[in-house]
Amino acid sequence: MRDDRRYQHFLDRDPAYDGKFLTGVLSTGIYCLPSCPARRPKRENVRFFRTPEEARRSGLRPCRRCHPDWFYRGEEWYENLFERTAACVRGNPAAFPDIAAICRTAGISRTALNDLFREHAHESPAAFLRRVRIEHVCRLLKDGAKPGDAAEGAGFESTSAFHQQFLIRTGMTPGGFAGLRNAREFALRLPSGYRIQDVLDFYGRDPESVSEQVSANGLRKALMIDGEPALIEISFGAEAASVHVDGASAFRAHHAAVRMLGLEWDASGFERQFGEDPLLGALLKRQRGLRIPMTPEPWEALAWAIVGQQISVKAAVALRRELILAFGRRHASGLRAHPDANAVARLDADTLRRLKFSRSKAEYLIAAAQAVIGSDLDLLKLRELSAKHAARLIGGVRGVGPWTIQYVFLRGLGFADCLPAGDAGLARGLERLNGERPGEPEVREKMSRFAPYRSFATYHVWASLKANGESTNAF
Repeated sequence: MRDDRRYQHFLDRDPAYDGKFLTGVLSTGIYCLPSCPARRPKRENVRFFRTPEEARRSGLRPCRRCHPDWFYRGEEWYENLFERTAACVRGNPAAFPDIAAICRTAGISRTALNDLFREHAHESPAAFLRRVRIEHVCRLLKDGAKPGDAAEGAGFESTSAFHQQFLIRTGMTPGGFAGLRNAREFALRLPSGYRIQDVLDFYGRDPESVSEQVSANGLRKALMIDGEPALIEISFGAEAASVHVDGASAFRAHHAAVRMLGLEWDASGFERQFGEDPLLGALLKRQRGLRIPMTPEPWEALAWAIVGQQISVKAAVALRRELILAFGRRHASGLRAHPDANAVARLDADTLRRLKFSRSKAEYLIAAAQAVIGSDLDLLKLRELSAKHAARLIGGVRGVGPWTIQYVFLRGLGFADCLPAGDAGLARGLERLNGERPGEPEVREKMSRFAPYRSFATYHVWASLKANGESTNAF
């Protein structure tokens, strides 16, 4: 292949040529895959190489955006390295007092570890360690441990840091969380500037819903917990949300409520880094403190994504309502819980066709439910895997494409660097910001600089549409 053809494939960001040649950028000292999302250099600053070794001999280093070294070594090797390392930390976080200890377990440098975790966990090693420690403490407290013993068992050395991080992540003090064992009501501390309306908008997207009811200062939602219909009622105050649960363990209700309120998301790092960004800076200032409300559990996000594919929001909420009305179990309050995967897996396509589902949509939803209850797709374990591994597992379900994967990652699993590049709402929102409707490659390029926070960037663009009275299936 002549160099002028290589350069054209490089300009086109054609992934079909990944592995066939590498592009060296002399002005920055890096080498890239042809599909790299970075800005294209001038032709005179480009050289081409057959192998990574050849590029390195010329004094170049691998690009940190497209990771050509990972590609040539084999992506699954890095997935396995991440998953083995993460499992070690998760199993005994007290054995990892700092990031250096994780580096020693993985056998790589701190820089390489940072790249590995941002690529496969969508968070820094430090953020991962904080999250895993809090999750470990919660398990110990549920088993009856005292807060001090639980903190020590998770590797916290500072009592003040432990209490602060626990409150940020869970909305409660460790003692308050431990007291959930026999509770039916509890309070969640809300972050400063918490945007209540975002949660009410998400759960109020269907005014005729048979599963959720939204008021001016709260919401009620029926959901399945441990195989039985339960009810969670949330009332918002100035600094806290009061939660009442009926029909389920308060520990399980707490987990669902924290997800529903988006408390697991912390956008402060994203806002600090991109507050002056020429594309999103003004939007971030108007929407400061934006969090991403999640579904109580991942299945509901997957079901909504499949139901909402290729149809309007109005049609999607109507189909969802009919599904819940027909097959959701009724709580004593009169609200019905969204049917779980077990209930949907038992259906047949003709049954859903009578609810005005298309045949393909009915088959896709049933196939997804059957994968979830079988051995093909353990939704509750996906967050423990590499994001790339998780994407392959979800994508292996019939009818699940890139948009559905990214939506489930964002709304159901809490991955922070999701980019549904083919989303029409995202393209429409970027057009309003930039004056030009981007295609999918341009969306990828414009959003690439927001890594590893592209979930926040995407959600800000979606929220700007909502603020202007436009609809998107992302909501």
